[in-house]
Amino acid sequence: MSDIPPEILSDILSRLPVKSLLRFRCVSKSIKTLIDSPEFIEAHLKNQVLKPNSDMKLILKAHIDADNLFSLDFTSMASTQIPRELAHPLKHLYGPTQVLGSCRGLVLISNNMNDNGVWNPSTKVFRKLPFCHINPPRKPLGGQGPGLAQIRGGFGYDRLADDYKVVTIAQLYHPDAEPSLVSETMVFSLKLDVWKKVQDCPYWLLKEDNGACAGGALHWLVTKEPSAWWSPLILVGLNLQNGTFQEVEYPENLGNPLQINLAVLGECLCLLKGHLTCSNAKNHVLDRIDVWMMKDYGVKESWVKLFSVEQLEGRQHFRHLRPITYSVTGKEILMEMDNRKFLWYSLERKSLKYAKMSSKLDTFESVVCLGSLVPLYGGRNEKDRKKGIEQRE
Repeated sequence: MSDIPPEILSDILSRLPVKSLLRFRCVSKSIKTLIDSPEFIEAHLKNQVLKPNSDMKLILKAHIDADNLFSLDFTSMASTQIPRELAHPLKHLYGPTQVLGSCRGLVLISNNMNDNGVWNPSTKVFRKLPFCHINPPRKPLGGQGPGLAQIRGGFGYDRLADDYKVVTIAQLYHPDAEPSLVSETMVFSLKLDVWKKVQDCPYWLLKEDNGACAGGALHWLVTKEPSAWWSPLILVGLNLQNGTFQEVEYPENLGNPLQINLAVLGECLCLLKGHLTCSNAKNHVLDRIDVWMMKDYGVKESWVKLFSVEQLEGRQHFRHLRPITYSVTGKEILMEMDNRKFLWYSLERKSLKYAKMSSKLDTFESVVCLGSLVPLYGGRNEKDRKKGIEQRE
């Protein structure tokens, strides 16, 4: 390989899956140095983003099974495959492990507030997070009864700081108290290895338990009046660079923002707008779902209606659909249906078909995980990273 210009060699290697690159690190010291360099890791990740199907896995969080984390190879989605149990560093006997977010090949996994960490499934390197000393909000003056309480969070990437950040938000709501809503937001920097208090969330988080990460922010659908069923949903984002919450404007022609959910497709923020057809006074049937995409983050005019999905004729009706990722050709989109099945939506034919996958899992939630060499920051963790890679080899 000494006759190959370094830039050509780097370009070739950056298109390979992580498993191959971990083997090639043993070929020579110079190749090992190249593969371990930050420039190469970023170039490799960029290729994965451009063609995410080349080294991608779907992590499935089963809702019932004790061993609740499984994986599917995205490149095998065209053929029937059975989800494989995923060996992860937080596996224990006392309950399921939660997946709280996935970003650029890293996954945030958690058993509880005291037992969580960031994991790279491709290199098998894991970093346990220090305990978050978040102070649960105290009951507001005048509040009667237990009120509403919740802890939400998420995981995302601050591109300007080149830093991965974990978010934890604790909230308490009492409709008859003043103030009615109290909250505390903490952000952990993997680069600085420290938790930091940022702006308190002025809204009650309703949807997207773990936040939808796009444009350097984590997003939730929220309300200012959680006790009022008619209160309109507001789209907000927590800017991971400065730790502030900002409202994000809806598309001009979205309509009433009540039956909506969030998703991320191709690194772009998406809105899923459901249209209900009332069959009788008590029951409602979903007629279709419109998928809106913000192509230029933060620019209201960049919202476009990407496509609409109607019910499958003569088949089981869906209550919820969520886009996951594009196909190899970019002409189809993988959709998750009711936490039970995968479907392919054809952008050309505007039709749905079932993806070939065993129904071993009754219900699940899926998370996209790119194959990447992204390290886990810190002096001690940098040594752990190299040790973990060498052990994997």
